[in-house]
Parts: sequence; structure tokens; C-alpha cells
Amino acid sequence: MNPTPAIDPIQTHQIAELKHRNALTTLRVDPTGRYVAAGAQDLDVQVWDLVDGNQFTLTGHKSWVRSIDFSADGNLLYTACWGGVVKVWDLSHDIPGMKRSFQAHQGAARWVRLSPDGKRLATGGNDRLVKVWNAETGELEQPFSGHQRHVYGVDFHPNGEHLISQDLMGVVIVWNLKTLVKQRTIDASMMTGYDKKFAADMGGARDLQFNADGQLWASAGITKVVNSFAGIQDPIIVVFDWTTGEAKQQLRAAEKFKGVAWAVRFHPEGFTIGAGAEKSGKGEIWFYRDKQESAFHTFAMKSAARALDLVGNDRLAVAHADGFVRLYQMTAKSSEPEQDGKEAESSAT
Repeated sequence: MNPTPAIDPIQTHQIAELKHRNALTTLRVDPTGRYVAAGAQDLDVQVWDLVDGNQFTLTGHKSWVRSIDFSADGNLLYTACWGGVVKVWDLSHDIPGMKRSFQAHQGAARWVRLSPDGKRLATGGNDRLVKVWNAETGELEQPFSGHQRHVYGVDFHPNGEHLISQDLMGVVIVWNLKTLVKQRTIDASMMTGYDKKFAADMGGARDLQFNADGQLWASAGITKVVNSFAGIQDPIIVVFDWTTGEAKQQLRAAEKFKGVAWAVRFHPEGFTIGAGAEKSGKGEIWFYRDKQESAFHTFAMKSAARALDLVGNDRLAVAHADGFVRLYQMTAKSSEPEQDGKEAESSAT
């Protein structure tokens, strides 16, 4: 039996392309590693089956899908859109279909996350509310108010007893799901800026995730805003300590890279992965070690990254602004002839 190739981010290379005709807006890989789902600017959700190579389209949203999550078994897909609607899709049948749809927020529903036990959904939106829903029935269990600006990201702590949310101005609130009260507030204002040209506040979490043991969480976004609409700002990923609430690391791209950090993931082997979109339209993946704020490796991509997720421990799926989901391998290239990815490529019709 051949040994499992060692993970080495410096060996990262593209192995396949999954094609769609419109720019992608977000992405999520199901926990089993079978499905990759991506929102697109045509308002639909594209799903690729990495096992059999099939691709199918989920239609029903009337605005861009901003956030996606899966059930642990990959059979249910949750999507949230700019229209404030959350939809639940059943992928377990030969013909996938919508199981439920409900109005979650007035204004955009920017985020949807499933709890570790699969029983609750958390959402956040432009109505400045964080809401917890019964995942099976879609009934509202608890609204949380306390944010003064749009809520950009939410995530459950792995212990299932707490929820964090981050808003436009970098205010992070920890909610206690047992007592149903605000437990503490944490300052992430380094992830905000004021655009003088357009007289607008800029900030908010473009991605938000806890690590496996819940000792850390990371938020991806922007800082040092000059002209956000022109992309003249710096990407930033901030890693916070759960116990103290302090910013442990402020991860940066190279100085010349101006744009947005759209994604962050903790890898099981101890490094952190980020991805972003540069104002030129290109993208990068960044790899960081603990206690270091500069990337030890940067992988350049020809199109802006809109989201990133892990496929197992050795691959990355990235949603791109040019309509492709590209798969990247974090191991040394095989000595066998490299595949061009065509067997994994499909286009929506």
C-alpha cells in the first residue's frame, strides 16, 4: 500500500476545474467531502458531486446567495441570500429539491450556520439581529439584539453552548445559548475603515470560523481602507483567543496586494489558510504558521477568490470570480502524467 502523501502547502498546485457560466459568490464543501456547493451571480446555487462528477443547479433564490452550510452527512444544504431568505435543500434523493424556505431577516441574510449537534441554525443580517432557528422545523427559537450595525458573520462554538457574531464595525458579541444573554463584547475594530471618497464605513467579517477545539476563532476581512469601492485597502485575517478575547495574530498578505480577505480555515496540522481577491481581479491563497503574521507561502491564482474550503486534509476548493471552482492539492505532484481536470469539469446548462 502506498503511503499517504505528506501535506506540504509549498507544493500546492491546481488539479481540476469545475466550470459555471457566471461569477461565483461563495462556496462550501460538505463534511464528507462529496459535494461542493457555490452561489453564483445568476442567483442559483451550483452543486458538484466529486464522487460521480455530476453537477446540478438549485433554483429558487431571488438574490445572490451569500452563505452556505451543510448538515454533517451532506444530505441537507442551507443557503442564505441578500433578500433575507434562508432555504433548506434535500440532496439525498436522485432529484435534489427544496425542503423549506423562510424569511429570516429584513434586508440581507448575510450568514447561516448549523450548530454542532445539527439541531439549530444561526443567522445574521442587515436588520442587526442574530437569530437562532430550529433546524428541523424552521421555527424561530431566539432572536438576539445588541448589534448597532449590519451583522456580517456568525458561528457556533464547538461546545454548542455559545455563539459569536461580528458586525460591520468590528464589534464581536459572544452569546450564551443557555442563559440567552450577551456574555461579552470583543473589539475587532482593526477590521474596519472609513472610505472618505464615498463617506461610508467599511468592514465586517467575510468569513468566520472556530478551530476544532474552540480555543481560537478567525475572521477574514479588510483594514486600512482608502477607497474600498476601488479595492484600495488591505486584506486582514485576525485570529482571536477564545479565553481572553484578545487578537492573537493579525495575518497579512504582501504589501502590494490590495483587496479583500474572503476566506479563512484552520488546517488540522496546525497552520492557517486564507484566500483573497486583489483589486486587479487576481487572487491568492496564503499559508500561515502559529505566532507568525506573514505568510510562509503564497499561491497565486489567475482569478479572485470569493471563498475557500477544505476537501479532506489535502485539497482546497476555491470559488472564483470568473465562474470556476478550482481544486488545489497540497501535496507533491504525482510522478504520473498530470490530469487536466476535464473529467471533473462540467458546465451548467
